[in-house]
Amino acid sequence: MKLANKTKWVWGLLIAAGLFLLSTSPVSAQRIAYHPLRYGTNQTSMADGYFVKPANVVVKNHLYYVTMQIKTAKSLSSFPVKVMWVNGRAPVNVRRVKDRAGNSHVYYSFYTNNLRKRINAKLAIDVPKVYKAHHLISFKFSTTGLPSLGTRHRTVVKAQTASASSAKVAQQKKKQQQPKKSSQVSHQTTTKHPKKSSKVKKQTKNTQKPKKTPAKKASSQPSKSSNLTKPAKRNANKPHAKKSGVPWIVGGVTLIAGISAGLWIYFRH
Repeated sequence: MKLANKTKWVWGLLIAAGLFLLSTSPVSAQRIAYHPLRYGTNQTSMADGYFVKPANVVVKNHLYYVTMQIKTAKSLSSFPVKVMWVNGRAPVNVRRVKDRAGNSHVYYSFYTNNLRKRINAKLAIDVPKVYKAHHLISFKFSTTGLPSLGTRHRTVVKAQTASASSAKVAQQKKKQQQPKKSSQVSHQTTTKHPKKSSKVKKQTKNTQKPKKTPAKKASSQPSKSSNLTKPAKRNANKPHAKKSGVPWIVGGVTLIAGISAGLWIYFRH
């Protein structure tokens, strides 16, 4: 009985390990056709002759693992074409091999979750004394024969898209809230300034009132001065009246003196 139980446990472990290896092991490679294009166009790239078709596609960890090959002639020097990046990242498992004829073969791989869209890459071409430049290139893969990535990848992609959409919504809300705050501030500033201006007007009115009172005093002062000038004129006229009466008195005195002198002389004789 004990041996039978042990054998059951061993067989169970072996079956579980086998299932685990089958689930994690990559699916058999699929040969997928592709077409090199000039970046951003539907025209065939000048580097089309360097790429060996088709490409090998394998599903690893619910992602497409794509392996491509570049072949250049011996006359172009050793490995004149280099892949700088592909699908936004540096290529993985890069291998350089020369065949018996001396031709250069460059193998490189990359991961992606979508081969239905175009895959962009950057190439560095260096042919000594002939040509040296960097070029962007796009690859359009055929959708026929593509293996499925499984349900797990779909759920992960949905979760990522949901999180991305929620992040975008949050950013939009923040952007919408920022103008509101600025408008509120501007409204507050605009409402505050009229109050200040009214206060300033009141202050100016209060300051102008004292200025008007001196004007009134000043206007009243000339009237007083005019009143003062009248008595002065009257006083000025009085001496002239006195002076004008003196000759009459002198004349009267002389007449009286003359008459009295005449009478005295008359009666004396």
